[in-house]
Amino acid sequence: MRHFLIYGLAAVLIFTMLGRFAAVETGSAAERTAAPMATVAKTAALPDGEAPAEEQTVLTGLLQVKMSSMDDMYFKNALLEELGEGFDVHALSTSDTGDQPAMFRKMVEKGYKLIIVELYDTSLADEYIDLAEENGVALIFTGEEPSDAQMDRKNDLYYVGFSEGNVMRELADALILGWNNNQEAFDLKRDDRLVYGVFTKESYEENGNQETLEGYLSSAGIQVELGRQCVTSAFNFNLKKEVDNILYAGGEMIICDSSSYARQISEYLHDPEEFTSERLQNTRLYLTVADEGAQKMVEEGTAMFATGINGGDTGTAVGKLAKALVAGEQPTAATVGIAPDQHKRLYITNRTVIAELVNTPAVEDDEDED
Repeated sequence: MRHFLIYGLAAVLIFTMLGRFAAVETGSAAERTAAPMATVAKTAALPDGEAPAEEQTVLTGLLQVKMSSMDDMYFKNALLEELGEGFDVHALSTSDTGDQPAMFRKMVEKGYKLIIVELYDTSLADEYIDLAEENGVALIFTGEEPSDAQMDRKNDLYYVGFSEGNVMRELADALILGWNNNQEAFDLKRDDRLVYGVFTKESYEENGNQETLEGYLSSAGIQVELGRQCVTSAFNFNLKKEVDNILYAGGEMIICDSSSYARQISEYLHDPEEFTSERLQNTRLYLTVADEGAQKMVEEGTAMFATGINGGDTGTAVGKLAKALVAGEQPTAATVGIAPDQHKRLYITNRTVIAELVNTPAVEDDEDED
């Protein structure tokens, strides 16, 4: 029995020594490990009575319908870049089948302080405005435009949309400029007649673009004819086949409302295994969209012209507006870049870029002097 008591006391002493040793080692290791700078900053001594400042981010919701186009991506990227640090953005792709209201309510319940909504149905605006007003949420609408009465219901509610720019007018002006500066570069068949093809989501005959464009050009003395149009939403759409059809119809220029399709058309025309004719390779491309892809094509000379609403410009404007609202500021032209109208609407204008070939007059050969 005595032996057991001795062994028990010895065990207690051993475990006690090990515990002290471990405590010393743990403390030494902690002293040798440098604390992260963020931790040091938070635990640094502050003047008496001053509480440490907490870093807070603004929970921000972005509800975009489908988010399927490159322009949607440019919008989102520009928005995130403009907002920068201090905003925690949760982007969701919604549909027009009823899930957007549920997503909006969930964001409100989770304490989001700012929600950006691409509105697809203005009848939903009142529901969103009610929830935002009751819960102190700043609200920015894009997409479909709410009524003046709806916009006036809430102070920190704004709309960002597009100005009514006449794309066909700007396109016609560019064609007229290029024709007057250097007709031979655009009239590829040298017959004083300009034949064009179209890659479009909506028929130019049905939406009035054909009548509008041809009216402007005819008034400037240019004979113009729609040779062939391709509606890209059609079933079994085949880009190369449609380009061939436009060329067979005598097309000297192609108007396209997608920079992605325009890039594929350009690559097809310049593929030496497909086309060796310089005239066909020189088929001019004009874009009725002004996203980054379209602008790049104009800058490199593979497209002659681009105009339209740029998703990046819109995203930047929404980002500046969001920062002003969160800061409790009244958005102005100085803070946002665009002065809101009396019902708190900001309108983005078309961005237009024109290739050097269009802007530059042809060099005339000097006549030999006798």
